[in-house]
Amino acid sequence: MFSALRQLLALHRQAVQAPAPAPPAVRLPDEAVSKTLGMLQNVPQSRTPGRRRRTLDDLRRAVVELARRTHGDNAGLTPDQQDTFDLLGLLYGEIGREVHPDAPAQDMLERLQVPVARAALQDRSFFVRERHPARDLLNLVAESGASWLGEEETDPQLVSQIGQTVDRVAEEYDGDEAVFERARQEIEDHYRAQARKAEVSERRQIEAARGRDRLESAKLRAAEAIAARLEDRKPPQFVQALLHQAWADVLTLTALRHGEDSAEWKAREEATARIVAATCDPDAPPDPSLATLVENALRQVGYHGDEAAAIARRLSRADDDAEGPSRTELTARLKARARLGESAQPERKPLPPRNAVEQAWYERLRTLPFGTWFEFVVNQQGEVRRKRLSWYNPTTGNALFVNARGQKAGEHSLDTLARLMALQQARIVTEDKGRLIDRAWQATLRALRGLAGRPNKPEDLEPEAS
Repeated sequence: MFSALRQLLALHRQAVQAPAPAPPAVRLPDEAVSKTLGMLQNVPQSRTPGRRRRTLDDLRRAVVELARRTHGDNAGLTPDQQDTFDLLGLLYGEIGREVHPDAPAQDMLERLQVPVARAALQDRSFFVRERHPARDLLNLVAESGASWLGEEETDPQLVSQIGQTVDRVAEEYDGDEAVFERARQEIEDHYRAQARKAEVSERRQIEAARGRDRLESAKLRAAEAIAARLEDRKPPQFVQALLHQAWADVLTLTALRHGEDSAEWKAREEATARIVAATCDPDAPPDPSLATLVENALRQVGYHGDEAAAIARRLSRADDDAEGPSRTELTARLKARARLGESAQPERKPLPPRNAVEQAWYERLRTLPFGTWFEFVVNQQGEVRRKRLSWYNPTTGNALFVNARGQKAGEHSLDTLARLMALQQARIVTEDKGRLIDRAWQATLRALRGLAGRPNKPEDLEPEAS
């Protein structure tokens, strides 16, 4: 398989008019190249801001220069060693495309260049053995900085732990695959711990979203109850304001605590009808029991003393008495007062009717299971952020999205999401993309085959599972 890869690489060089290096007079054995790399492995990497990162080409040149100090100016790499470096360079280039350029993972991948190169030179099956320990480690490190991850999804503690593990690999590796295997196991343990924390965080977010949704539903039901009792009746404007604010809070809390089928809710609906009747009929006698009922109900939602009493008087009679705070003073107090659930959900502006494409997406979204991943376009450059549909209410259409750490990443209505889908500003992640390292390797093979004029056959040069 490695021979087949070398043939593709030779055709690739011909296609890009890059001739293979001339064979050196003194060919370095693999052991000598690995020993030279070991000397470079212990050299601390320091990169000033703005300076490009070291590439595999840079590393190869450094190996040759250092080897010539010991083996003479005519020393150089054998063709298969040269090809190993070239294949690693192509693979690293494809990995880099999938990792955010500013992610700490980029520095870690650079730190792993020397151990990985030594492993590949020692065992050429690195390129075709899917679960090679060095490949597994590269994959875990690269995925910690995947391009679709946002800054808020980076766990500083996890990044630090991965960095420490990479440093130990760079310090300890000397030809033993077990070093990579131990590092892989350690990082996977860190990922599992993060997954457990993410699960707990997500459960909390779901409970909070359900609470906000129940509150929004209760507020809507309260508004509907008041509107149904008012119908074509028009109490004074100030009374209407008190109904839609203070009394609506009472109805909302009742719906939340007891439900709309409870005796408590029915009693509040009856009280609403009494309020409308009392405030619309100037000839109706005062109803002290209604005033007491309203005042007690207002106290239950947090209104205090004279404020609750003043509102109760105005909601239980048609005339405007002079007792207690004036209208102006009471209005000012109400405006300054935080409404029940005022910040639970931002008020959504009414949207125009959905077109056919949007409607089709809307109907499909309502069938999706929780846990479906979406990609959202976040800027004009086409960068995406991946978010998981954690929960939605099929009745209200409110949907909660979380990131990979289980943190709240946004809330949308299914209606808004359908419109984003129609505009291709959001899409469902349906394909199984597999591991990052495997995608990078397949991209490397496609590039080699494409420039070499060979068909891209999926069965050809696939990594072995063992």
